Amino acid sequence: MTSGRRIALAFATAVVGAGLAVAPTASAAPAQSVQNVQAAPFYCGWYNGNALTKAGQTGAAAEARIKEVQCLINVNTSYPTYLDPDGKFGTLTYNAVTSVQRHAGISDDGQVGSVTWGKLRAGVRW
Repeated sequence: MTSGRRIALAFATAVVGAGLAVAPTASAAPAQSVQNVQAAPFYCGWYNGNALTKAGQTGAAAEARIKEVQCLINVNTSYPTYLDPDGKFGTLTYNAVTSVQRHAGISDDGQVGSVTWGKLRAGVRW
């Protein structure tokens, strides 16, 4: 055996011994088609619940929820106007929420409850 082959064999033995072996290319289950794959709900990082969020709410918890709403509208909907995620539920945020609600086919009351949270996290495109 040549020294090059001995080195290659030693390297392969070390890789397998260290648990770094490459998995076989054959798959036990067939790959799903793209249409059958559902994306996980989107999360911006400020709030991950579904508590009622609306204009007039104050405090750190409300600001975190409002920032999440603003971020979700920016990145997970087709709403054309960028919302500054400032944690304030003003006229711009209210108008964006009602627009998204109308496009999602739900009640456009301007309040973000569990149904609207679900739509925002799933994405609303038009």
